[in-house]
Amino acid sequence: MRALVPLVALCVASCAYPRRSTPLSEVADVSDIDAPADLWRLRFTRAVVPPRQRGDRPWDEDGTPPDPFVRLYRGDRQVYESPIAHDTLTPAWDDALTENLRLPSTRELRIELWDDDGVGLPEPVGVWRGHGLPRTALPGADARVMLEGTAEVGFVVMPPRAYRGTGITEYEVRPDALHVLGVIPLSPAGRAGIVPGTDILAIDGETVAELGDRAIGKLSMAASRRSTLTLRHSDGRREDVRLDSGYVWKAR
Repeated sequence: MRALVPLVALCVASCAYPRRSTPLSEVADVSDIDAPADLWRLRFTRAVVPPRQRGDRPWDEDGTPPDPFVRLYRGDRQVYESPIAHDTLTPAWDDALTENLRLPSTRELRIELWDDDGVGLPEPVGVWRGHGLPRTALPGADARVMLEGTAEVGFVVMPPRAYRGTGITEYEVRPDALHVLGVIPLSPAGRAGIVPGTDILAIDGETVAELGDRAIGKLSMAASRRSTLTLRHSDGRREDVRLDSGYVWKAR
């Protein structure tokens, strides 16, 4: 038990710093913004399900229609699941909208349609496989893919959401540094080379120790002001970087 005391003391000392994040504000109109390549949102709109399962079996034991939902995979990773539409062969969704997704043409994309009967495991309805988005999926236009098993799924390709902000998702406020714990790569902070483990020592020539509580506000405004940050990287290297005032793009 004695051996645990130093470990507990170390944890208390290292976890005592308050944590903050820099705010983000969504850009309302992205129609004239050049988004990063292969970054999109998908809005699933509808599907068509065959009247019966393969082997001419009913979808549910009581003879009611299926309860369809969509899953989206990039490679082997599931990146989205839609709400369930109940008791219908022609489901329609109003809120089946993904987050910003990186969908490069070199990565396998898989759209799966499932039936959730609410009792056992979901039953597969059909699947579409390809690399990147289908060629027929043009931005802003209705698109559809035919699945194995004669089902189909419709969706719309939409521009990604853009934000304004610095792009640091979490940091510790220490007496002489703002210690970065999380960064959005496609952001002013990420583009400046800030990564988890980086210490921000000064903002526009004022040290964090000199700024005190004002350091939090100055970091939040650092991108819009195109501030110069003095950094100390995890290898001890120091450098000054100037943030751009460009957009923040969250991406999965």
